[in-house]
Amino acid sequence: MDEVILTDEQLIQHIQKGDRTAFRTLFDRYYKELLGTAINMLKDINSAKDVTQEVFLQIWKKRENLTIQTSVGAYLKRAVINRSLNFIKAKKNVVDESHVIHLSSTENSANEKLAAQDIETAMKRALDTLPDRCRTIFIMKRLEGYSLKEIAQQLDISPKTVENQITKALKVLQKAIRPFLEEKKDST
Repeated sequence: MDEVILTDEQLIQHIQKGDRTAFRTLFDRYYKELLGTAINMLKDINSAKDVTQEVFLQIWKKRENLTIQTSVGAYLKRAVINRSLNFIKAKKNVVDESHVIHLSSTENSANEKLAAQDIETAMKRALDTLPDRCRTIFIMKRLEGYSLKEIAQQLDISPKTVENQITKALKVLQKAIRPFLEEKKDST
């Protein structure tokens, strides 16, 4: 007898009814891809495994009320991205300073180092204030190097929405560092 291959949507229907085999099939189908996404964001395999497994655990725990409006793959990927961002935020490592801003200076005075730290702190705080979706898109574009089209496909949104969210994030970040730039201009 041939084995029946269920679609993602059929798997979700079976999972909602408590079917552990369907859950295992969904896990096997997406685990490696989702783990790769988490590793890419967290740069730590153990944390990435924890985040990915936590997403699946939440799927199982909330299975009876689970509603997925997008493709199952996009839903799971978004869940891993959001959980990874929350993990980063909790660790106070929202963004590595080398990714956020590159300040090149010929002088390494204490004042310049403090100013750079102040700008970095302001940038991190500004990123923390962004809505989850906006922050996710900004990080995917600016720090992970995804194209607008790739982000749109992964998050199941239009490229124009991606562009708008990046513009929104840049405005927030520019506003956050504007006082530091004006201060530097005034002191020269």
